[in-house]
Amino acid sequence: MWGCKMYNKSLEITLEELLEKAFEQVTYRPQFLQQLLDSYIYILGTSAESISEHIEHTLKEGSEVQIKQWQKKDGTFFFPFFTSLERLQKTIRNNENYLRINTRSFFELTFGSHVVLNPYSEIGKEFLPAEIAGLLNGDFGLRPDAEELSIDPNTQLSHPSPYPINMVEQIKILLQVNHAVSFAYLAQVMDEKHATKSSLVIGLQLSQVLTEHEKQQLYRQVKQTATDSLLQKKTVELVFVDANDQTALGQYLLHQTQPFYLRQDDKKKGFFATLFN
Repeated sequence: MWGCKMYNKSLEITLEELLEKAFEQVTYRPQFLQQLLDSYIYILGTSAESISEHIEHTLKEGSEVQIKQWQKKDGTFFFPFFTSLERLQKTIRNNENYLRINTRSFFELTFGSHVVLNPYSEIGKEFLPAEIAGLLNGDFGLRPDAEELSIDPNTQLSHPSPYPINMVEQIKILLQVNHAVSFAYLAQVMDEKHATKSSLVIGLQLSQVLTEHEKQQLYRQVKQTATDSLLQKKTVELVFVDANDQTALGQYLLHQTQPFYLRQDDKKKGFFATLFN
């Protein structure tokens, strides 16, 4: 459903630039969401300190706040928030109290409600409660290893058909700036009991040891890019595999498919190994 004022002006510009890029290319959406979550944004509302003044206030931890809601034409309500003061001022007609708040804190305060970033702007985004919950949790249903994605006897692994070219290209763009991934594999998973339904599974083979937080962040970025760039929507799973993987899924990805992504350094090593070994 793609439609904070930061302490440093250049960082604010970066956030707005990322938002624009996120509209144009799904590869930038995970990066934008991560930066948004760590940023400060503007909201319409009052706190105990600002109740009688039409000036900017930055909320501190423990502050009591009343946040203003807007109403859509269909009668539903939402909380507006803005990436910059300029965008807020372009949207409101009269002088109104506004506050600067960390996005994560804003999401927590409005949890369960619909919120809209830069409403009535050329670049904005509506966030639904389930999406906000995922952002706050940060894991998006993380499955770190292939063994945790069960493959029962009725499951058939195969080459994806039709092949999701757009999704693959977007993931390759994302992985080109992440040097932790050496290979990326793709397979189609189909339950023979439900032959009309299929899902995709992406396997990532890492070139270095990552912390759980780093794996979590990588998982989120690849999973969201894959989901957003699929032209024919279906379930996408993501697992981490290694050269010694003995699971049925790991064995299939490593030995019966060709990687759709191969890090450039690994390509060079393979070339020179062929020449000199």
